[in-house]
Parts: sequence; C-alpha cells; structure tokens
Amino acid sequence: MELGERRRQILAAVVNDYVRTAEPVGSESLVQRHNFGVKPATIRNELAAISDLGYLRQPHTSAGRVPSDLGYRYYVDQLMPDPALDPSETRQARQVALDNEVEIILQQSCRILSGLTQYTSLATPPQMDSISIKHVALTAIASQTILIVTILNTGHIDHRMLEVHEALTPSGLTSMGNLLCERFAGAELSDLPKRAKPLPTELIRLNWLYRKATGILKQVLMSATDDEVFVEGTTHILRQPEFAQHAAMSAVLEALERRRLLYQILSSSLLGKGVTVIIGQENQFAEVRECSFVSASYSVGGRVCGSIGVVGPTRMDYRRAVAAVQFMASNLSDVLTSLSIW
Repeated sequence: MELGERRRQILAAVVNDYVRTAEPVGSESLVQRHNFGVKPATIRNELAAISDLGYLRQPHTSAGRVPSDLGYRYYVDQLMPDPALDPSETRQARQVALDNEVEIILQQSCRILSGLTQYTSLATPPQMDSISIKHVALTAIASQTILIVTILNTGHIDHRMLEVHEALTPSGLTSMGNLLCERFAGAELSDLPKRAKPLPTELIRLNWLYRKATGILKQVLMSATDDEVFVEGTTHILRQPEFAQHAAMSAVLEALERRRLLYQILSSSLLGKGVTVIIGQENQFAEVRECSFVSASYSVGGRVCGSIGVVGPTRMDYRRAVAAVQFMASNLSDVLTSLSIW
C-alpha cells in the first residue's frame, strides 16, 4: 500500500535509525533526531498507523518500533537513495589482483566486499562447462500447485514446486509444457534470454506462468553446476546483536556451512538485471529467514556465469550493501573477462 509523504519520511527515518543503533525507535527520539515539524503525539499516531499497515512492528519489551520485512522491502523499493560508494572506496574495490587462479580472484573479491560492507560475503565460481536443458514437463499436483520437472543433458533431474494464483486447465498446462520444451530444449544459461520470445496469441493469458517457468529454468541451470561457494567475513555477521544469543548464532553458522543452500540463494540473482535483494521471510529457506541477502550476477565476455553478494541481518544498511555488491560484480566481470578464462 502506498504511503503519504510524511509517513514515507517517518518510515525512512525509522529504518535508518534502527540500522544505525539496533535499538527500537520511538516518537521522542524521532522528534529529537529529525525535523518533521510536528509534535511527538502526531509522530506517535503516525507510527501506530504505519504499524497497522504492516511496515513496522513493536517488540514486546519496548515502546519503540522496528521495521518489519515488509517495511524494509518498501524502503528498498521506494525510499532508498541511489546506491553509491565513495571514490576512495571504488579505488579499494579495484584492488583485485590479476591472477591466473580464478579461486584467488573470487576470494579477494569476497574479502574486499566483506570489508566494504562489514557483512559476510559470498560468491559462486564461474560455470565453465556446457550444461543445457533436455526436457521440461509441467504437472498439476493440486488446484494451485504445479510441479516443474527439468531434465538436463548431464542426466540431472530437477523437481520444483510452483504455487499459482489460478487453476489451470489440463490443455493449457500441456500446451505450456510443450512450448517450453520446444523453445528451451538444448538451451544453455546464456541462451535463455534470446529464446524467451513472446507467447502466441492462444497462450498470452498464461504469460504470468511463462515468466515464472522461465525464471525457474534459469535457477535450475545455475544450481546444476558445482555447488561450491566462497565465503569470507563470517565473523562480521556474528558481531551483529541479532545473533548474540547462542541459539541464533548456532543457526546462522550452520546455515553458512550449507553450501548448497547458499548456492541456490545466490542463483536467484540471475532472475533479473542488476542487484537482487531478498529480505527475511522472502527467503524460501527457513534456516535463513532472520537474514537478508544482496547479490548480483557477474559475467565473462558478456556471458552470465556466477554470482557475488553479501548476507547479514534484516537490519542491514541496504543502500551500502547494494552499492558495494553492484560495484564488485561489475569489477569482477571486468577482471575475469580481461583474463579470457571462458
């Protein structure tokens, strides 16, 4: 739901103050730190209204508010200033050595990214082998649930569930499955954009399903490669107050050890251009729903082949994280392309 200008300003202030202090934000502190030109009682009313809309929540132990996952999403999509690094930081970010060992380049890139953001950084190695789609099948297993089965030329069979917002007729599902097979059989990851042509007239009403299915095919091709993930700066995430308790710390450490899980999360950056931000409960994996991921794909010679990003608490400095990830992905693309490793 769209917010009025004052509520937008208040929400942005709560996000920025909470990111900085890790303390719930109340009306008094907002009045002291920001010039809204209204009384504390008005701010209290606005905080209550924004909370009712789901953008803020109130911890039981405090009268202050903290952003909800929905609030962070609204901030990232609507309120966040343009991401940017200082010139001195971009010079630092370019200090990736030209080394013949791709692993060393990725490790250095992660180390620099972790230093820039003070979050744990992650990267997947370039996919060097040719992996392509052999067959795609769609099957309805419930009124609003579809099973997408993808067979790759490696023999790997991938099963993924897709929730849909409307029931599909058997004929419509069959037609879409046939079209996906016809268009994407033999396709590698880099082939998908040019094969994703507009739908024929008789299937145009299923364009939403087509977009979701092609997005899944991208994820399947990416996650079918080696699931190695480079991780740097683990101590950064453990310094966050959200993970001070032993149980929370153990959970996040265990998640960081699950390379396949991290690989699948990072592969989501291939679904769109630019930087992908996954906030808390938006993550499909319950183990990391107290965290946010910011990632972007990198390419070699114009061909998308891997991802780099950071993971931290939902109370993340998203502007800085997006700027740093965006820059490091671009820099990594330039470095690897200059080495002609593809």
